[in-house]
Amino acid sequence: MDWIFQKTGKINQYRPKIHKGVQPVRVLHHMNLFMFQNSHPAFSKELTEAFVKDGFSKTIDIIYESEKIKTPYIRKNDKTIVFQETFLSYLWSIIHNIYILQVCKEDLPINYQQTGKFIGSKKNQKIEKAIDLFQYAKSLKTAYYKWDTEYLPNPEIYDAENRDDIEHPNMYYSEAIKFILAHEYIHAISHIDKDSSLSILEMEIEADFKAIELLKKGVFKDNSNAFLIQGGILFGVISLLFLNRTTDSITHPNTEDRLVSAVEQLNLEDGSEIWDYALIGLKLWDEQFSHKFDWKNDISSKEEFYYVIEQVKERNKNNSK
Repeated sequence: MDWIFQKTGKINQYRPKIHKGVQPVRVLHHMNLFMFQNSHPAFSKELTEAFVKDGFSKTIDIIYESEKIKTPYIRKNDKTIVFQETFLSYLWSIIHNIYILQVCKEDLPINYQQTGKFIGSKKNQKIEKAIDLFQYAKSLKTAYYKWDTEYLPNPEIYDAENRDDIEHPNMYYSEAIKFILAHEYIHAISHIDKDSSLSILEMEIEADFKAIELLKKGVFKDNSNAFLIQGGILFGVISLLFLNRTTDSITHPNTEDRLVSAVEQLNLEDGSEIWDYALIGLKLWDEQFSHKFDWKNDISSKEEFYYVIEQVKERNKNNSK
């Protein structure tokens, strides 16, 4: 545990006897499960009851094969949540990128402030590497490529001097995984093998809502961890944007609707940095697919978020005609 106090040199979190997997996120698998099992003070008891009463699997199935992204799901025949390590790498990379762009926003060039575009914004090494990591994450949609841990930021090997750049995204990542696991858990105990009048779409809406309520129960009385939980939920949803050009879906709510529902259910403060994270995600998606949304510089982040969301909704409406 010497790494906890390490201030210089490389921190290497990988322990071959402990960490299973082939990608750098392997060092966080155990922590993710621990965090989920302790989502709120009474959740471990609730889980035990779900194992017996609902047949919810006691294990999480992580696919370690080197393949392109496949999103998480619940296997219906044994109610096991299935994660793919490549998706986990993608999720961590997205979170790290948005976090760094927010932290380093004062270093972003004026063209970002004016247009909302990150093109040409490689002003410092942190931003440059964060953007390169984002490109790597997007490439995983079409094929698997090995993570260049010597150059790209990653949770396994990193500089002690800049540990916050890795360890803060780690915390958001664990919260995002908690949200995704909670979403699938709700499906397992409420939808699979249950008589329900709900449509598939309504089940997905309910799973999001109940998952967020589950995580909100884990907020400390002093609210000291509320920001992390809120950020994790936001990242869990917004990461879906970069997988497709459009947000339309038949079986799930549109991603912009999931975003709006999440931030409103979380009752975010007007000045919360979570709005900034959401905006950065939307701007990256805008640039990725050349949507050419209109951006404003003279309104709050919350107001700009809703301003862009309305443009997304309007475009979806026009495309469906």
